[in-house]
Amino acid sequence: MNVIFGSAGFAKEVDWIIHDLYESKQIDLRPNFFVSKENFGEVINGVQIIDEESYFNFHDLNKNKINNVFLAVGNPIIKYRIHQSLKFSESFTYPNLIHPSSIFDKRKDKVKMGVGNIICANNTITTDIVFGNFVHVNLDCTIGHDTQINDYVTISPGSHISGNVNIGKNVFIGTGAVILERINICDNTIIGAGSVVTKSITESGTYIGTPARKIK
Repeated sequence: MNVIFGSAGFAKEVDWIIHDLYESKQIDLRPNFFVSKENFGEVINGVQIIDEESYFNFHDLNKNKINNVFLAVGNPIIKYRIHQSLKFSESFTYPNLIHPSSIFDKRKDKVKMGVGNIICANNTITTDIVFGNFVHVNLDCTIGHDTQINDYVTISPGSHISGNVNIGKNVFIGTGAVILERINICDNTIIGAGSVVTKSITESGTYIGTPARKIK
């Protein structure tokens, strides 16, 4: 059983990644359901959207089946909450998805990943990089050498992360943001679209502008 949590635009992009990986004969993880409180009863590319209660009832009737789950939501806190709600069962697994057009150092241990990471199309991920769990890298991003990205981070399209960067948990990086070299970003931080982070962020909050400054 393959399930995508979410029904908005990013869920459709995750479905696209799965489709392209299937067409290239790399995986067969085509979704059986989308799960979302929104758009319940609608259909995405021929696949039904059901709510969480329906899915968990279905799961209870099929406890012995492995459920491959993709958390296709951009908000880091919502990703975290969904993951916590699924911890009750060992039948849930969280495959990593990497679109075939994205490039990265494929030598052993040069790019390490936890589980549930989703790398969209046309990304360049260089070398000696560590991903935690449930990291989303959207379209056309670059991630430089010796960078660590921790759990539940979302990196929006067109963002650029330089080398030797450490990004904490539950961080959201807006579209077109730039993180300069040797920067640390603490947990629970939002970087606004188009912002340039020129120094480390040690206090959680929302940061915007060039250079990025805290607004709340």
